[in-house]
Amino acid sequence: MRKNLLGPDGKATVILFVAQFESQLPKIGEIKRFLKISDGKYYSSFGNFENAVSAIDKALAIVRTGGVEPDQVRHAKTSNYVFVTVADVHSDLFMALKHSGHLLAGFNLTNDALKQLNPLLQRWRNICWMRDQCKHWPGVLRQNINEATTMGLSDPSILRVDIDAIARITQPYAMGAFAQVHAELSDWYERYRWRTVQEASEKLKEKVGSDLSPEIVDEQMA
Repeated sequence: MRKNLLGPDGKATVILFVAQFESQLPKIGEIKRFLKISDGKYYSSFGNFENAVSAIDKALAIVRTGGVEPDQVRHAKTSNYVFVTVADVHSDLFMALKHSGHLLAGFNLTNDALKQLNPLLQRWRNICWMRDQCKHWPGVLRQNINEATTMGLSDPSILRVDIDAIARITQPYAMGAFAQVHAELSDWYERYRWRTVQEASEKLKEKVGSDLSPEIVDEQMA
């Protein structure tokens, strides 16, 4: 029995699907033909591997939404089924087009990749907390001024606060940090995302040099 998402070897190809009913998913036999694999299995995103799948979903949502507004990330489309098969399987363009309404994303993952992901997501959550602590300050100060005025108070530390100056601080607060962690998660996504054979070949050429012979590419891609 598979004890973790990536299996005993600690590496697998993981494909995320969104479907209201399991019957809407591609048949396993069809996936095998498209991807030229001998085996693979569907799992619920909310089953034994929920933590790992949730982390992948969250990273995907942050990358695709920009990761600045937690509500956008929270309401981004996430998977409810995952298909897991052997490692380093390439994407198939025809399969992606045929099932574009239900295929969310795919990744070639290792245990190390998932270990890299968790601290990045924690950084994003910490930045969300930092921004949330101060972004409401101008509104709170306005409310305090109204309340103090109603109470007949004359304390200038309440009534004469420069709210515009505070807003100039809080409006951009932590936005640079969001950009930094978004770039880090985008790098993670680009490293592990599902690629077609052509994309993988082009990436390999970029990595080792444009003069790479087709024979060497074929050997590396095998």
